[in-house]
Formats: sequence, structure tokens, C-alpha cells
Amino acid sequence: MNPDLNAMALFVRVVQFKSFSEASKRLGVPISTVSRKVSELEKFLGIRLLERSTRKLRLTELGEEYYLYCARGLEEFDKGALVINDRQAEISGTLRLSIPPSLSETLIAPVLCDYQNLYPNIIIKTLVTERYVDLIEDGVDIALRVGKLNDSSMIAKPMLVYRHLLVATPEYLKSHNHLVHPNDLKQHRLITFGGWHEQVMCTLNNKSCSVNIAINSSLSINEMSGVLYAAEIGHGIADLPAPLCNKAIKKGKLIEVLPDWQFAPTTLWAVCPSKRHTLRMISLFMEFCREKFRKQNVYTGI
Repeated sequence: MNPDLNAMALFVRVVQFKSFSEASKRLGVPISTVSRKVSELEKFLGIRLLERSTRKLRLTELGEEYYLYCARGLEEFDKGALVINDRQAEISGTLRLSIPPSLSETLIAPVLCDYQNLYPNIIIKTLVTERYVDLIEDGVDIALRVGKLNDSSMIAKPMLVYRHLLVATPEYLKSHNHLVHPNDLKQHRLITFGGWHEQVMCTLNNKSCSVNIAINSSLSINEMSGVLYAAEIGHGIADLPAPLCNKAIKKGKLIEVLPDWQFAPTTLWAVCPSKRHTLRMISLFMEFCREKFRKQNVYTGI
């Protein structure tokens, strides 16, 4: 068991301010709390740190030695806080992003809010679009793009690798024809992301072969939240990115269809114009975004 770090900090301040009452006043902590915390620290250590009298305090021999270690540690904590505050104050400006609609709400929006909480002086302007924006012409700092990249003049870093899933409600699957092969999908109501005219083509792979299927969608929507909604009410089988339908799968609202047959993995890239000196807020965002996905253990379906 480790000592209470808060108690250690209060002990240091009591010594520095030369009294419990002054430490209480300066820190805005009730004097009873300060006294109790220091007493608890002494009990934990099994030694007397301070000799108390009505007029003054005096460190014991062991208390003086212990104080030096605690004061050194507290000083390092204070330095660390100053470094963070200074860095946050330094990072400012307007960050212009282009992001795909398929992952904007579920995956990207929380990252933007967390990044801005860390660097409050940064203004973030976000364009959610399917359009393949020209970063230079449109004045975009970072574009988050899905899939294969063609423009080699840009700086690109992989943020996340995931795959799409075919999903449906348990109720839908119980009341419709059984699925054992991708060709069976033609007998089902299919919900896809897309526009008015294009026919959806997909390739599914298992351990031994690949199957290419031309899908005539029963319902096609060029907005992923609409596809997710239709899937969750049991309207049919939907093709969705794994991070987008993660919560519904965890709650049992949706289950994966044909789990032995998989789409090829997809990469989410952060792309920025190739410049000799990339703005710090841009490089920080790219690293923050990738680290955030890693720490959150974003469901990828891989």
C-alpha cells in the first residue's frame, strides 16, 4: 500500500507555511482536514513527523529527512504542471479538417472534443463530406480519408485499420432464409451506403476463396447513421464499418452475418499537405488521434 499523495503534499505545505492554519488558509482546505491528513500520514509511516505546540511546529529528525524527499517530489509535480500549462498556451490557431461522413459522429467527433479540451486555444473547423477535397485549394490542414491513397505528394499517416461488417438484428435473421454463402444475400433485403444510380459491388473472402457479388440494394442511403438506423429496426442486412456498429453489437441489437466471410481491411488515413515545416498543432493532432484510437480499443472487426 502506498502513502496518500495528497497527505504528503499537505505535509510539505504545512512545513513551508510554518503552521496548520496558514496552510489551511493558503490552500483553501479546512484545518481539520489538514491536521487529519498529516496525522494519517504519520500513522501510515509509523513515525512522528512534526512536534506540535501551541506556538510553533518543529520537524523531527526523521520528519526533516522525509520532508526533503516529499518537497523534491512536489516540486517536480509543480514543474510538470507548468510545462503542460505552457504548452497548452503555446498551441493556438485554427485547425481545418475534412472528414468522411461514415465515421464522423461515432469515431471522430469525440476525438475532436478531447483534443480541444487538451488545447483550448485551438479553433477547429470541420467539413464532413464525401468529396475528395483539394487540401491546398480548399485550405484544409488535415483530411481523414478512407481506403487506398493516390496522391503521393501528401504526408499520410495511418490512424486506424478496420473492416466493414454485414449485420442484422437477431429477429430479422430468425424470420428470414438462412445464410451460409455470400450468394444467399441476393434473397435478402440489403441496406447499403450509396447514392441513386450506382450498383453496389462487394468482395467477401474466407480462408480459401473470394466471392464478388453485385448487390441490388433494397435501401440505399448516403449517410451512415441512416444505414445504422434501418439495420437496428430490423429492416434488413446492412453493410457498416465495425467502429460504427460496435455499440449495437455489444448490446445484442445487431449480430454479424456470415462471420466466416469478411471484407478486406480498410485504413483510415490522416493526410496533410507536404510542407517542410508542418504546424505543431497539425502534427500533434495526428499523433493524438492515433493514440486516442489505440487507448480506446476501438472495435475494428479485424
